[in-house]
Amino acid sequence: MKRLVCLLLLCIGSAAALADAKFTEPPAKPGTAAYNAWLGRMFSEVMLNERSQEARVRMLNRIVATDYIQHNPLVPEGRQGLIDFIPVIYQAMPDARFVVRDVFATKDRVVTRWTWTGTLTGPGFLGIEPKGQKVEFDALDLWTVKDGQLHEHWDQFDWPRALVQLGVQGLPQAFVDVANQPADR
Repeated sequence: MKRLVCLLLLCIGSAAALADAKFTEPPAKPGTAAYNAWLGRMFSEVMLNERSQEARVRMLNRIVATDYIQHNPLVPEGRQGLIDFIPVIYQAMPDARFVVRDVFATKDRVVTRWTWTGTLTGPGFLGIEPKGQKVEFDALDLWTVKDGQLHEHWDQFDWPRALVQLGVQGLPQAFVDVANQPADR
């Protein structure tokens, strides 16, 4: 019972933190680990959860370099690629939410570990037909930071879990087995 109460309080605290997440001023000057951690949190927790495209663009203009280098082939290059891609997420999953689990930073890099939840109800996502599929999967983002902005990006998604939850058929059984296990966060 004590463990259940602690878990409930943790969930309430996480939900409250997410609801209170907003774009803030950085806690330190550019070129510091604290500043870069702020950049990662602003991107992965605040900007991704922002419903207004206008507000997202303002944030992206501040924290992402114009010549942003994108190593995810699903997202077009440059800051404009992000500006154009993020609405696709919300069209496909209007209830999408992104919860940051960890942020690690150095003087020139930042890594975030986060969970994406949502329900596929809008136009198809990555060619997958919407049928009300619920998803909850984890991802990692890694950026280099240059001149106080996110400059180069790599990511890793738990695609086996996401694809199984989205109802994609014909995946190797090992993917299905892993995806059906509880997430280990």
